[in-house]
Amino acid sequence: MNKNYSKMKNIKDIRWVGVFLMLVSVTSISSCNKYLSTQPTTFFPVNSYFQTADEMNSALTGVYQILASGNLYGENLWCFLNSGTDESFYARSSTTTGTQVYNYTFSDGVIGGFWTDLYTGINRANLILDNINKPVMDSVSRNSVKGEALFLRAFYYFQLVSNWGDVPMPLHATTSPDSIYFPKTMSKVIYAQIINDMTAADSLVYPITHWGFSGRISQTTVEGILARVCLFRAGYPFTDSSSYWFSQALNWSNKVINSGNHSLNPSYSQIFINQCQNLYDIKESMWEVEFVGNGIGTNTQTYGWVGSANGIACSDNNIGYSYGFLNTTATLFNAYSGNKLLSSPDTRRDWNIAPFSYKSYTNSVSGVIDSTVMTTWAITSIYNRNVGKWRRSYELASPKSKNFTSINFPVLRYADVLLMKAEAENEINQGPTTDAYEAINQVRRRAYGFPIDIANKISDLPIGLGYTAFQQAVYNERLLELCFEGLRRNDLIRWGIFIPTMKALANQITTTAPSNFLYAAMAGNNVQPKHLLFPIPSSEMSLNPGIGSQNFGW
Repeated sequence: MNKNYSKMKNIKDIRWVGVFLMLVSVTSISSCNKYLSTQPTTFFPVNSYFQTADEMNSALTGVYQILASGNLYGENLWCFLNSGTDESFYARSSTTTGTQVYNYTFSDGVIGGFWTDLYTGINRANLILDNINKPVMDSVSRNSVKGEALFLRAFYYFQLVSNWGDVPMPLHATTSPDSIYFPKTMSKVIYAQIINDMTAADSLVYPITHWGFSGRISQTTVEGILARVCLFRAGYPFTDSSSYWFSQALNWSNKVINSGNHSLNPSYSQIFINQCQNLYDIKESMWEVEFVGNGIGTNTQTYGWVGSANGIACSDNNIGYSYGFLNTTATLFNAYSGNKLLSSPDTRRDWNIAPFSYKSYTNSVSGVIDSTVMTTWAITSIYNRNVGKWRRSYELASPKSKNFTSINFPVLRYADVLLMKAEAENEINQGPTTDAYEAINQVRRRAYGFPIDIANKISDLPIGLGYTAFQQAVYNERLLELCFEGLRRNDLIRWGIFIPTMKALANQITTTAPSNFLYAAMAGNNVQPKHLLFPIPSSEMSLNPGIGSQNFGW
């Protein structure tokens, strides 16, 4: 086995403990998700904590834990909040309300849970930063904890500002339920704080080679996410006509590339097989949200729905039960070259979009499944196809849980960094440079099964593309490479093309889809300008007198 993939999931460093939840219970931590709710039973004051390095690290664990919440990467962020785009639809015709079809109100539980958990993570990070100098610990370790807390706080604020716009921005811990007056801060100010905090973190945290796995924040993780933040700052709603933010995005992308710590995995599918098998490839998969256990027996630590909610529909738990909530659109399927053929030269298509279905046969007497067979979809059966990116057939847990898995979810991959570099180069120079071509072509060569560093006329983009054509090529490549990773909706919004893209999608479905899948047009038909931002949750509007006005249209 390649040494890059041989490190098993490290649960010693990122272990979910209850002590920090008890510590900050006065901040009204709550959870409405299905599997991470922890109700504290003991309370003690903050000033008696943070006395040792172990207590500080346990507190940091609590900040990371929010990432695995069902309201974030445990399920909702990539399923309910990001399923309705040009890459996928929520494959339940009976679902006529909810975030997945853009028919919801400011009292929606998914919206409220996302908001609440982000602020819970911020408050936990603030507690650490307020007390970072308390314990006796070596300066390098202290700096790492500080840097990770700064970054995670900034990352949670990035989720807030990119989804809600102006929001409250407390930078110190709330330790009393009486502290409820938090006015909004302007988005530009929040982005400035995010960038300042992440820039400070870059010089404090360890390189990824120190950890040897992708669950902890490292220098290149910080730099890669900074590139993402700067691209968002350049886009809607700011749409700065200067190239400043694109130059910043290019700078941070180049830091990742020039570090020498990262490269593309030669096999696209192996990235996701690794995540199913709790293996790490720190070269490609730079940051993953970690899940441990599946809720069975002693494996009850922190588990998610990756592969269960967004997998290939299957009722045989020996293979791995999946609800198959998400199906592909024809837009995504047809975007892969060779879509009219039984096979595509782009290997990503038949990995990301399941080319087969499972059918189980149950014994009429015992009620037990006798057998399960795989049936290949006809090339014309596009809308029937589930997401295939995380396949539970590769999962190593035994026994497998019907609902829960320990499959990690990627937040940042090296391919994303290369595509951000290509995008930034094109925007700065108003046309593609040699470096821009090379960055995007590395991703494309891997997709076609060719050596990554050798030019190939089959996979490489044609030379001579203008600014607009290359920009569209980047937009398209992000769809093909990063589909189902919870990025598409926000990409479309920052590019300023979300509403027309969704309206075009609805029209395509209405005019070309089989009658039993016409409901897939619902999300595109429902989209309105107000959906560029989420509504401020009803609970915040009622409990925080400083919040001010509701977001536009809500």
